[in-house]
Amino acid sequence: MNLNETLKIVPNPNCHKGCNQEKRDEIIENELCNDAVSVIDQLPIRCVGEWSIHKIYMLVQYFGIFSQGMKKKWNGKLNYIEICCGPGRCINRKIGEEFNGTALAIIEHSACHYLGKVLFFDSNEKVVTALNQRIELRGIRNARALLGDYYNDSDICMKIGQEVHPNGLNLVFIDPTDCSVPFQLVKSIKKKLSNTDLIINLASMTDFNRNVGNALLNPEKYSKLINKYNRFLDHAGFFNDIENLELAQQKNFLELRRKFRTTYTENLKRLGYQYFDFTSVNGFYDILFATGHEKGLEFWEKAQKIGYDGQRKLF
Repeated sequence: MNLNETLKIVPNPNCHKGCNQEKRDEIIENELCNDAVSVIDQLPIRCVGEWSIHKIYMLVQYFGIFSQGMKKKWNGKLNYIEICCGPGRCINRKIGEEFNGTALAIIEHSACHYLGKVLFFDSNEKVVTALNQRIELRGIRNARALLGDYYNDSDICMKIGQEVHPNGLNLVFIDPTDCSVPFQLVKSIKKKLSNTDLIINLASMTDFNRNVGNALLNPEKYSKLINKYNRFLDHAGFFNDIENLELAQQKNFLELRRKFRTTYTENLKRLGYQYFDFTSVNGFYDILFATGHEKGLEFWEKAQKIGYDGQRKLF
């Protein structure tokens, strides 16, 4: 895959490049830059770190294999759904290059026409409007962006049900910036669409890693944080576990992250998922893949054999 061509990477001269957190707080609203728009279509762009492009590459690699491999087996009932989609174009705040986000990377993929429906959800109306404009500019008829707050799982699932055949095969990508998407949303989507593979961005090395020590050692002060993680895990026992408290006292965050991921996958097993893989992205993301079928894991492992740097993995 030629990354520059696939993601349409171009310099954006209006980016401040390398601005610190204080400057970003001034010019960024809901992750959208107020000082720069896309040089390609003059629509809003999402300010991201340099590691984001690795995540997009990983998704695109898998999407191509998944859609090509399943296109003849589901009779037009193959679908892609993304939660926390963004406006479609991103900008690397370190070097000032803009590129396709996950949504545009999917709809511009040559395999997109194999899909029955392509649905994108975001809670920001400005984001949804920009992405729909980009979809319309490309003449993509099977895709649309919808307003959807992941705290309102019934609303998102109602909208999914209006668009997607319940007996199809679905790839769902959930891409928040922190560990705030309630597990209830995952449960509701799985109930609505039984044949669903998941790719989830677990911010266990950023959000969770920064806050878990405070949450375990000062539970009264950080009760709101604990409630957020409890909703994310759908499990209230993590912060009442004496072993986890001892790990926090020892500052053993590596083991706490491992247990956090294990707790999450154990809940997924209760929904019928049997095969899992975690891929670390530059120390910022844990990308979780979950499927109920061995073939899905086979596709995922195949997609991981060529890394972002173009190097082929031996195992």
